[in-house]
Amino acid sequence: MSSKKGSDDVSAIEDLIHRAFYIGKSKELSTIREVHHKMLTKFSDTPPYHIMDYEEACLHEEMFFANVSDYEYSIEDLRITMLDSDSSIALATFILEHKGIVVDDYSFTGQVIKGKVRCSMVCKKFGSKWYIVHEHLSNTSI
Repeated sequence: MSSKKGSDDVSAIEDLIHRAFYIGKSKELSTIREVHHKMLTKFSDTPPYHIMDYEEACLHEEMFFANVSDYEYSIEDLRITMLDSDSSIALATFILEHKGIVVDDYSFTGQVIKGKVRCSMVCKKFGSKWYIVHEHLSNTSI
């Protein structure tokens, strides 16, 4: 593996991760299904508290991002580690800080949400494109 190839892969994974959260700002909900592979599994510290498959995880993210306004996020301490010799599987770990207003359209009210979350994502390269295949998010009191 050349260092250029490794650098290109790391940049592609960084872009993938940012695209996954930028959805909250852009409201391009179709992007959710573009950044996640159909083999996706997801654990989160928000309901439901079981491992979700692709369809359930995408549905929950679509509902969340559709109902949050003024979404902001930052990613800190991003580390990307290639897990195999041909650089097709990677582990990304980082701290996500996010905030926004969850809007209740029925009562015309909003609730501020804010969090600092530990994130682990497993990304896999299919052909020349990277996808998220597993996510684990856990709230922190840091």
